[in-house]
Amino acid sequence: MSQKIWEINGLSLELNLEDADCMERYENAFDKMSEEEKQLPKDGKSSVQIRAYCRLFRDLYDRLFGEGTSEKIFKGIPDNTDVYDEVYYSFLDFVTAQKVAAKTKRNEKLSKYRGNRRQRRNKKT
Repeated sequence: MSQKIWEINGLSLELNLEDADCMERYENAFDKMSEEEKQLPKDGKSSVQIRAYCRLFRDLYDRLFGEGTSEKIFKGIPDNTDVYDEVYYSFLDFVTAQKVAAKTKRNEKLSKYRGNRRQRRNKKT
């Protein structure tokens, strides 16, 4: 699996968080999700609450990967908070791994050119 590809329910979805446009779409999608989360019904029928909760995630994936993506991710899956949470945890694991890999790669490259203090001092003399 590429670190830029999220594999979920038979789909391969690309998300490159080192790309500014992609990161902006990611940030905007989560900002919008945060706003919508405040509007979730807090009382009333549980079935309505579950459907609204699941809608949050469908909207998130459509904003991140394009309209209709959530339909493909959840094809044949009813609104079920447990299933939607598992998909979300998979996405968070993917994002975390990508961020860690990018940071590690950057640090490895930079350390190649930094050297240590003693080496730099010895070169000056």
